[in-house]
Amino acid sequence: MKRASLISAVIILLGGALGNYLRFVTQPPEHPPSFDAIPLDHNGYYGEERRLPDYNYEVLQADTTTLRLYRSGSGDLFWLFVAYFESQEYGSQMHSPKQCLPGGGWRIESHEPFSLPLPSGDTKTINRLIIVQQDSRQLMYYWYQTRGGALTNEFAVKWDLAVNSLLFRPTDAAFVRLTLPLGDGDLAAADAEAIRFLNSFYPYLMEALPFDN
Repeated sequence: MKRASLISAVIILLGGALGNYLRFVTQPPEHPPSFDAIPLDHNGYYGEERRLPDYNYEVLQADTTTLRLYRSGSGDLFWLFVAYFESQEYGSQMHSPKQCLPGGGWRIESHEPFSLPLPSGDTKTINRLIIVQQDSRQLMYYWYQTRGGALTNEFAVKWDLAVNSLLFRPTDAAFVRLTLPLGDGDLAAADAEAIRFLNSFYPYLMEALPFDN
């Protein structure tokens, strides 16, 4: 009985020591992201850099971001936002839109996985939301990009953080979001427009982020 108690105490102490070590010891990434790799004028889309209100950045606490408003030749609007976190710390990981949107006055009408076909022929599972605020109805697609690949939920992000910490790899991550107006429009047509946009810019997004995946 005493031996079992001693073993349990040792395990708890070692676990606490390891957790404390992983909390404060991080491996820096080899190089930062380069959002200049994402073109403003590409494949019939014309973009301009925009900025969120300052308090958004204070809450987000990302190391660097880019917010682009793109217009297609037919006048369709696409808001692309990418936030990069050089090192995720325990207790201060990336925020989830499921938590932030209601705080900003948005109601989530639906939230489901979405299969995004990629230019390579593969597919990536991301999130698709329909969000509503007063008379505005929008489609939002988002995912988390890490050295482990594309992730769709916060639990997977935390697991990825733990694995990378244990392997002494950088714990950097990015949040990628595309938003476009939906209104009373055709959801299938809007999905097709989003797929076309993301397929056009996906290779540049991956080039801009320092993950090599």
